[in-house]
Amino acid sequence: MTMAISTSPTFEKRSARSETKAIRISGLWKRYGTLEAVRGISFEVGEGEIFGLIGPDGAGKTSTFQVLAGVMEASGGSAEVFGRPAREARSQTGYLTQAFSLYPDLTVSENIRYVGDLRRVSSKDIVKRGRQYLRMFDMDRFSGRLAGQLSGGMKQKLSLA
Repeated sequence: MTMAISTSPTFEKRSARSETKAIRISGLWKRYGTLEAVRGISFEVGEGEIFGLIGPDGAGKTSTFQVLAGVMEASGGSAEVFGRPAREARSQTGYLTQAFSLYPDLTVSENIRYVGDLRRVSSKDIVKRGRQYLRMFDMDRFSGRLAGQLSGGMKQKLSLA
């Protein structure tokens, strides 16, 4: 399983002396009824560090990333992204899994607008960020293309945008 977390540039503008951790997980729990998917894990990731979670199926990797991305609430403990609770930072945090969550019958721009709306990003910011990330990933010329017609690498880029 491959996952990545991406944050918008507004989070990345920090001084070199900043002691704010990019990610801080403390005593994180995630329960689904009686099933304990994540059991009190704690870790920190410094700004600019690359990290991953490795473990067997059912170890809680996906649940941990979903809590970090703000798409799911923790059952206990805390998850912070650049000093903010993960749920509050979700409009500026991206979550990419191995399986694509794109709508193949929507264009690149429509997928960006749809996900932005789901994350409660303002229409103005959706347009601004969409343009920014499509340019960053050299995909701006594909904004009208159906997501289902993109290559695998382009689908990953769009998922991060």
